[in-house]
Amino acid sequence: MNVDSLYSDYNAITPVYERASSAITLGLIGRWRRLTIRLGLKALGNGNAVDVLDAGSGPGSMTIELIKSEVNVRRVVLLDQSMVMLKSSPRLGVIDEVCGLFELMPFRDSVFNMVIMGFSLHASSNLRKAYCEISRVLKAGGVLASVSIGKPNNPIYRALGWLYTAVAIPLITLVTAGPRYIRYFYDIHNIYVRLPSNNTFRGMAKGCLNLIEYRDEALGLANVTVMKK
Repeated sequence: MNVDSLYSDYNAITPVYERASSAITLGLIGRWRRLTIRLGLKALGNGNAVDVLDAGSGPGSMTIELIKSEVNVRRVVLLDQSMVMLKSSPRLGVIDEVCGLFELMPFRDSVFNMVIMGFSLHASSNLRKAYCEISRVLKAGGVLASVSIGKPNNPIYRALGWLYTAVAIPLITLVTAGPRYIRYFYDIHNIYVRLPSNNTFRGMAKGCLNLIEYRDEALGLANVTVMKK
């Protein structure tokens, strides 16, 4: 699976993205997003107005949770390669939209207090480069708060993840979104197969970002990571 096909898939699933995402995470995606935002803001510890990048934003679901948290937001930039997803994002005055990759971001150095990522980092074509790009655009003391698909270190849990992504997710997609979307959400299985283990996944940030907090969710099939520059 190449990156171009992956992002064309994101274009196609825009109408059912939230409904299907909630179903395939068994209704947990909202809680995970809120947890990620809360832990990220705690690590940031900044009462001043913040500039935030929502990297791989999709329709802006993480940004919605950020704004609900009532943090003092000066500006949020939604970054996504899918213009279709960006066009479905909320129309708010503090939000800007940029089409681009988080491995090669069109921003100056040290411009954001916080980078949030909701189930996007795992789709990176080059994880190491993505981590270092995130570090580049963060201000000193800035925070990355990410929730992502995980690949458990435990081999039994890893096998369960293989079965869930290969069999259960297509069936859930069939019921909640319809047959035309099955092949798109099957790409979650392709992503899962090529992902490194959770230990390796977060270890690839070493030298670019410092780990502050890490939590496995759903037996490690999802993970919440908070890192600091």
